[in-house]
Amino acid sequence: MSFHFWSGEFIEVCELSDKYPPYQIRKIFGHVRLFFEGIASLCLARQTHQPKWRTMGENAVKQMQKMEMVSKWNFENKSKLLQAEHYYTDGKLKSAEVAYKASIVSAQEHKFIHEEALACELYGIFCIENH
Repeated sequence: MSFHFWSGEFIEVCELSDKYPPYQIRKIFGHVRLFFEGIASLCLARQTHQPKWRTMGENAVKQMQKMEMVSKWNFENKSKLLQAEHYYTDGKLKSAEVAYKASIVSAQEHKFIHEEALACELYGIFCIENH
């Protein structure tokens, strides 16, 4: 799944997610799966306008927000990035921009360099497509 995500093969990410339900994956990797699945499905929702991708993305946003309440340090930046993608999908561009920036700051402050880079990349795509 990770390879497909970083290669931008979002349909493959979501297909693997459907093929292997969460209970079949070790719990330690559950948040990574949720994070990748959420971003991939929200990107697909914008590209295809198919409700199944939106639903999958919205579920990921809700679950990650719950995880953020358990550990702000580990999940805040992920939650903010998923929320940014959700706002973007909904056409709430000002809210999306605020959430992208909050995700970048959180990832930077908490030393999640790779997730900071991902947030910067997705924010850059957002800016190119909307400014």
